[in-house]
Amino acid sequence: MYNYDVSDEYRRKYDCELTDVRYVLGEQFDTDKQNVLVCIGINPSMALPNFLDPTLRRVQDYAKRSGEYGAWYMLNVYPQRATNPNNMDTDHTYDIEIHLRNLAAIEELLSTIEQADVWCAWGAVIDDTKRTYLSDLLFGNEDKNIQGIISLFSGSYHFKAYGATTKGYPKHPLLIGKEAKLKNLNEVGLKGLSDRITNKIKK
Repeated sequence: MYNYDVSDEYRRKYDCELTDVRYVLGEQFDTDKQNVLVCIGINPSMALPNFLDPTLRRVQDYAKRSGEYGAWYMLNVYPQRATNPNNMDTDHTYDIEIHLRNLAAIEELLSTIEQADVWCAWGAVIDDTKRTYLSDLLFGNEDKNIQGIISLFSGSYHFKAYGATTKGYPKHPLLIGKEAKLKNLNEVGLKGLSDRITNKIKK
């Protein structure tokens, strides 16, 4: 699956299939297995279906090596392509429209998934002081009338991480050893995050 924005307004930087905005990237590789691995990062880089970047190769490798999943998909808090998070839109420039389109793309994907492990992989960037909108887009903000991505995950979804950073954020996939295992958030010192997610999910 490859869901990206084809609108002319989102071809400012990339006038090709790459485009400036990517919503979903992943694949089903074993139709006999129902469980799916869904990874949530901060923002997409340059990956394409046949040209995965190191992060997506790590996600793909984990999904296939574990023997637990029949598919994997990469989602992002903000769908703007950038190889460096410092090049992402700031609080003054971010585009709420692509967040709404991101929500729609994620909701469409989740409607096809009966059960999944959700790999929390956004790291400390979620609390970037120049990009406070990231936390709003992930968890929602009622005062600003922003629906968060997390609210879409009602049902048989189990939030997991490899581990926690020293400041209490779920670690990025590239920071983890290849033989490590995903664990429930409570098991890796992320109980606060687990409680926050539970409170934000649609009932």
